[in-house]
Amino acid sequence: MPKDARGAQRFWQNRFYDFNIWTEKKRIEKLRYIHRNPVKRGLVSSPEQWSWSSYGWYLYGEKGPVKINDTDILVMTVRPVTA
Repeated sequence: MPKDARGAQRFWQNRFYDFNIWTEKKRIEKLRYIHRNPVKRGLVSSPEQWSWSSYGWYLYGEKGPVKINDTDILVMTVRPVTA
């Protein structure tokens, strides 16, 4: 595991970090990145060719080897902030 400047173990590498997605626009942006990455890296010529992609599920509703468990949050709602 990578270590930080103090020598403590870190989960994320230097250029990686967790990221909360709060808007539908950002969610789509991240899904596009994920689906296009195998194409960008030259592993396949189109996103649907990548076996471990959720691309087919989002486009056609096809089941694949990766279970999609966010079907209940496809329509995001924002709740009012309560004090």
